[in-house]
Amino acid sequence: MEQQKHMKILVAEDQQVSRLILTTYLREWGYDVTEATNGLEALEHIRANGFDFDMLITDWSMPEMDGLELASRVRSLSEKTKYIYIMLLTGRGAFSDIIQGFSQGGVDDYIVKPFEANELQMRIRVGERVISAERSQRMYSEELETIVRQQTAAIRETQTEIISRLFNALESRDEETAFHVQRIGTMSAFLGRLIGYSVEKVDTLRAAAPLHDIGKIGVPDAILRKPGSLTPEEFEIIKEHTTIGARILSNSNNAVIQLAEIIAHYHHENWDGSGYPEGLKGEDIPLEARIVSITDVYDALRSNRVYRAGLEEEVVLDFIKSQRGIKFDPELCDLFLKYKDEIRQSCVGLEDPEPMPKPQE
Repeated sequence: MEQQKHMKILVAEDQQVSRLILTTYLREWGYDVTEATNGLEALEHIRANGFDFDMLITDWSMPEMDGLELASRVRSLSEKTKYIYIMLLTGRGAFSDIIQGFSQGGVDDYIVKPFEANELQMRIRVGERVISAERSQRMYSEELETIVRQQTAAIRETQTEIISRLFNALESRDEETAFHVQRIGTMSAFLGRLIGYSVEKVDTLRAAAPLHDIGKIGVPDAILRKPGSLTPEEFEIIKEHTTIGARILSNSNNAVIQLAEIIAHYHHENWDGSGYPEGLKGEDIPLEARIVSITDVYDALRSNRVYRAGLEEEVVLDFIKSQRGIKFDPELCDLFLKYKDEIRQSCVGLEDPEPMPKPQE
């Protein structure tokens, strides 16, 4: 008979004569055959061979574990065994038995004893074609997933570059450094993980949060860089950076920019409704804006400014605690204070550089 593809077949058959006939045929046809006398032994062979069988041919009625239970167990062993082609051999030829074999055991083919060698060979060839088609489909799917991951990474890299350029534009106008906005992204992402965000949502928040103050591009330098206190009129102009930022980021189809628009618009809203620009209160404020509200205030107070030095850690934490339920979401405030050390540690390497010493006259 014609030599077939070298395929690994596991035969589970408790009857010695039947097993001998079956395995003799298979070896003559060129297959790599392993024998088992019952279902439990077959499972051990599968585990011992690293789940690396292409086909399982099993009798239905066997001691220790019958063929249906074996088939069911094989399907749930590992990701690889889901794709083992299972053929059930049995003397039960009633239609109801055939239906039971397919539905309960998850078998792929069913052959009734006694059978002709040619019938068995043809059924195995059909199984080979199914195995080959499924293997090709999995390889195609894996290749497609790789392409999608590569394209997604390229898109993310482009997004990062665009956002970085926006950072640079803002940094040229404002004293906030690139490290400050990166820390806002890092700390906001940490809080996002704490409240159960998915990895994808955490990454989106990390990329979007640094754009919270992008609207300051539209604020006059004389006000933005003023070292002293702002007049009420000047403060009203500063407040416009929220709506300016939202307009800059509006009408995008990009998830990062869409979230950045929300954060830019609402990150100065207060839990008690005293914030701006809309005077939203409590959970009416978008959650991501509530997150950035805390991380932005914390980092701004800890950072050096032209009109003051950065405040001590304990002073800043006491202020945040005092604003629980006033400026900040109480639950987010509690999380921030509980994990303050881990949040601070997440920003290691993003510290502002020391200012260059002024040249001596």
